[in-house]
Amino acid sequence: MTTFEHALLGVNGVLACGLHRRFGWKLVALGGVAAIMPDWDGLPMLIDMARFEAGHRVWGHNVLACFLLGGLLGSIDYWFDLSGHLAQRLVAMGPLQELAKHVDLRTHFSQRTWMVWMLVATLAALTQIPADIVVSGGKGLTDWALKPLWPFSAREFVYAMVPWGNVGVTVIFAIAMLLQIKLPDKTQQIAASALFLVALYIVLWATTFNSGHRSATQFSQRNNSPQRPRLIMLNSTPLY
Repeated sequence: MTTFEHALLGVNGVLACGLHRRFGWKLVALGGVAAIMPDWDGLPMLIDMARFEAGHRVWGHNVLACFLLGGLLGSIDYWFDLSGHLAQRLVAMGPLQELAKHVDLRTHFSQRTWMVWMLVATLAALTQIPADIVVSGGKGLTDWALKPLWPFSAREFVYAMVPWGNVGVTVIFAIAMLLQIKLPDKTQQIAASALFLVALYIVLWATTFNSGHRSATQFSQRNNSPQRPRLIMLNSTPLY
């Protein structure tokens, strides 16, 4: 999935559970941010493409990293109220000043709420794994397998159902976002409907346009695309 889609997946997951009613917008924002954080392993592309190819969808896209990242991000955001301080800076700008009444800094802290923050951040981060397993590949691109059990196992997982960059998921989430703005009282129902429609869209696209599914091993052996050279670890054997 794209960064935008990952973020809205996290946001709508929190909204669909109704957690915004009790914990407010800060938890919703945390869900969106945490959902894109596993993509930190793509940062090496700014320095060295070889490291990017070897580490992206590996270093950050695994269960261990998501738990560590979720716990760390949830704790920092809760105890230091990062979202509150950032929002205060943003609403100080002219066009956003009317939103200032909705922004407040956290003054009460509890361990129970802290646990909610860490749990939501962790679950949001974990959504990257199944999302990127089923939304992968595309025209001129090979399916990019994940290693969700890394560093304990190098086994790869990918089951490309929808090509990366397919606009269908983005359109569903965008429409849901507009409806939530227009119908704030129906936010939870709209979020749940959006998640259902995204899942349905992925299944329908796969059965209609991508019925010839292949496992990660089969794909890597058959289709190492020359348009996107990549080092692929398969059963601990490097394939190019």
